[in-house]
Amino acid sequence: MKTKYLALLVAAMGSGLSFGASIDGLDAAYSKNLTAYNGTTGDVLNVSSPTTLGVNANGSWTMAFTISDLGVTPGSNVGLLFTYNTGSYKNLEGLGFQLTESGTLTLCAGGFAYNGNPSASSSWKTQTFSDYSTSTPLTLFYTFNRGNVSISAMLGDDTSTLTTLSSLSSGAAFSGQNMTQINFSAKDASGNTWTAPNGITGEYTLNNFDLYTEVLTEEQMTAYALSSVPEPAAASLGLLGLGILLMRRRRA
Repeated sequence: MKTKYLALLVAAMGSGLSFGASIDGLDAAYSKNLTAYNGTTGDVLNVSSPTTLGVNANGSWTMAFTISDLGVTPGSNVGLLFTYNTGSYKNLEGLGFQLTESGTLTLCAGGFAYNGNPSASSSWKTQTFSDYSTSTPLTLFYTFNRGNVSISAMLGDDTSTLTTLSSLSSGAAFSGQNMTQINFSAKDASGNTWTAPNGITGEYTLNNFDLYTEVLTEEQMTAYALSSVPEPAAASLGLLGLGILLMRRRRA
């Protein structure tokens, strides 16, 4: 019995030390915890007062999140990471991915209603990377700054990889609108004026998600990405606890 309690304690310590992501001195307005998506399911995060986020020429905010365990997307299908909505427009902007068996990862961004024109669709923008390992967490930062969108990424705990993905950046201003909802792994069902290229599929794990009411600096992005990757000691404790439990079950 004591062995069982020890195993649970050690496993809990390991998971507790590596939970979520954070930035010292800065609190997120909205957060979402660990969620695994199987390519057919999705959920939402509602955004409302008292903390409203504008998607107009005055709005400034950053979505920060870490993904891992991406599944291969068949053919030219796109794995949808998220879209966001306002009361008037659905699926304004989205971020997705394509992943091949060989490890070629393409990030995709696009939407509609740019500059307040609902009929002006935006073509999907892409940026491709080679030799991506699905076991390595990828932290992404989607920044909306007074009508301009920029997307940055950092791979695992390698701070040298933090970069702005210029091919995915764009202008996107929606007059008088505030964000009301973020859809993860799916579109809003009523938003039929916007579609990802071809089909929507794709498995991935959302390790953590935080929405900040300001534009993050590079230092803050680095701190967030590093805090989202389990430290070796924490990972080792978690594996140790799991190992003890497995040994006990085998003896039983």
